[in-house]
Amino acid sequence: MYRVKKYVKTIQKNLDKQTETLVNAFKNVENLKFPADAKVLIVVSSMDDLSDEQFEIYLAVNEDMFDSVDAVDDNSEYSDGVYLVDSAILYKEFDTGKQLEQFVDFFEKNDLEEITMKEVSDWVKKCFDLAQVTLPLPIYFRFTDEEDALNLVTGKWEEDQMEIEL
Repeated sequence: MYRVKKYVKTIQKNLDKQTETLVNAFKNVENLKFPADAKVLIVVSSMDDLSDEQFEIYLAVNEDMFDSVDAVDDNSEYSDGVYLVDSAILYKEFDTGKQLEQFVDFFEKNDLEEITMKEVSDWVKKCFDLAQVTLPLPIYFRFTDEEDALNLVTGKWEEDQMEIEL
């Protein structure tokens, strides 16, 4: 049987397992070169469905809050995006479709989307702070298809990405 407190502790534990990976990835971002039209770095969680078993964290190099810079060819010294965490377990892998179905029911019944988003956001901010990097561009964290964006430098949520001035 699933319990909310146990679910939260499990995702915290699984996120903690990826802390070193994300901290080092943030440190590596400091060494990247970006195209001239880059104005902002967007750290995106690829969890399209927050009840998914796995997640990824991707750094996009954008010309604004929505549009990435033109793709950079493989021989270029510039980066237009990079995976910071690639395919990590958020909760657990399920052996059967029935187990997954039961979990999704639990997830939806307990409205765990916001709780999960908060845990992941807090963890990303913590890792960014631990990395102690200075970047040449503003950097935000957001979930795919969400309007809010977390300024990783200030720790403040921006409710409308359309109003963020770069």
